[in-house]
Amino acid sequence: MAQPQADIEVIALGQRILKALGIADRIVLELNTLGDPESRAAYRDALVGYFSARVAELSEDSRRRLERNPLRILDSKDPGDQRLAAEAPDFAEYLNDSSREFFARVRDGLDALGVVYRLNPRLVRGLDYYTHTAFEFVTTDLGAQGTVIGGGRYDGLVEVMGRASDARGWLGRRY
Repeated sequence: MAQPQADIEVIALGQRILKALGIADRIVLELNTLGDPESRAAYRDALVGYFSARVAELSEDSRRRLERNPLRILDSKDPGDQRLAAEAPDFAEYLNDSSREFFARVRDGLDALGVVYRLNPRLVRGLDYYTHTAFEFVTTDLGAQGTVIGGGRYDGLVEVMGRASDARGWLGRRY
């Protein structure tokens, strides 16, 4: 069962690394939730509906993403896509109660550790296997590609890669 403590620990470790490198004061932690698979499916449907009605205004890349992974449209660098994404439905409206509680516990844990963050409802990390917490440590010192550390929870990664519940056997194989 997914536990918020693991997310808190990984993010706090990232913060400690940046402090040890002496660059933490130039970095901002951005935080979001992608909810559980049920919440994500509901949000995906809302995005497809929203962007399908505006498909002619989307960039070519985002038109391709619309069917495959509409969440990726939210972090498009195309100015037209960004304008449309700014008006897209908010993920928070599609989170179920357990996903809301999970994210609240992550934020409470980070607050207790003194880890400062900025909520970014458009931070999606864009990969289908992400669930719940997504984060990026970003800086403006590097220009548009300012992510220094990024990640999140991948509860469904093994299934996405074509393996059912026998993750231990699959990961333990020698090739």
